[in-house]
Amino acid sequence: MNAILVGVDGSDAATGAVRWAAQAAATEGLDLKIVGAYDASTSDYAPGLVIPQDVIDAIRQDASDAVHTAADVAKEAAPTVTVATSIVDGDAARVLLELGKDAAMIVVGTRRLGSVKGLFLGSVSTTVAAHAHGRVAVIAAEGSSSGPVVVGVDGSPISDVAVAEAFRQASLRNVPLVAVHTWTPLDADALHGYGIDSAEVKRMTQDAVEVVAERLAGYAQDYPDVRIERRVLPEEPAKALLEAAGTDASLIIVGSRGRGGFRGLLLGSTSQKVMHHAECPVMVVRGA
Repeated sequence: MNAILVGVDGSDAATGAVRWAAQAAATEGLDLKIVGAYDASTSDYAPGLVIPQDVIDAIRQDASDAVHTAADVAKEAAPTVTVATSIVDGDAARVLLELGKDAAMIVVGTRRLGSVKGLFLGSVSTTVAAHAHGRVAVIAAEGSSSGPVVVGVDGSPISDVAVAEAFRQASLRNVPLVAVHTWTPLDADALHGYGIDSAEVKRMTQDAVEVVAERLAGYAQDYPDVRIERRVLPEEPAKALLEAAGTDASLIIVGSRGRGGFRGLLLGSTSQKVMHHAECPVMVVRGA
């Protein structure tokens, strides 16, 4: 558990992920492992088809070039971090999940809605985030290094794991923590439409503020250096987290159910929405 694992495929998205992973490794005092996965297999429906060896060699060379370029990027971003590289034949998501079992964190880049060229599209990042055993960071944008860490708080064990990691990350990065709690997925206008007046919404919000303050008190004692901003409001959770983060956050942290592995549960809807729309790195933390 002394290394961060990052997958690369030569794309701009992967380069951003490498830069972020290298800086994270420096922040956490960890090594960095860069892996390039290449898959030259054919469909099960075409068992007789054989890809020529020179084509396989060229595909492997592309993966090797991507890894070596990524290592240069990592050394420039974090000169003090120890960097190791490897090239593996296999499906990108499965390779990362297998190698990531012993990693402190897996980092992947994503283009979200971009080109279909390259390995690390949304499907790979979503698969890794949904099934990994530990922490996964999905990098669509590198965020602001001085921006706050944003985390959702709902009182569940899954949320508690994410909150604990959020305090740790805010302390490591010396940035504020924004704790977001939505006490109902209905926004204020919808509540008014159901006959709840503004004073009642305000009272219910204040009650929720007190509950959140109690929930965070223990973590605040453990991390007295972390400045906390609490945002408590009626709103859809993913929307509230994304609005709190904007384009200035350094990191959004969300929890995930399941024990990891391909039989683990998929990500919840809030985690998926945040991953797909965030303008900063998103860290998915596995709950018990």
